[in-house]
Amino acid sequence: MTALIRKVLAEKPGEFDPRKYLGPAREELIKMVKHKNEKVLGSARKA
Repeated sequence: MTALIRKVLAEKPGEFDPRKYLGPAREELIKMVKHKNEKVLGSARKA
């Protein structure tokens, strides 16, 4: 999540609007959690 925030701020340093960088960062975080649940932990849809 912080990597995407740093990327956006590095590309557009004058733009410090949280709505611009938190959206993409949040989407990447969701993808990572889903991947870990399905592939790493193997616990997806087993609750």
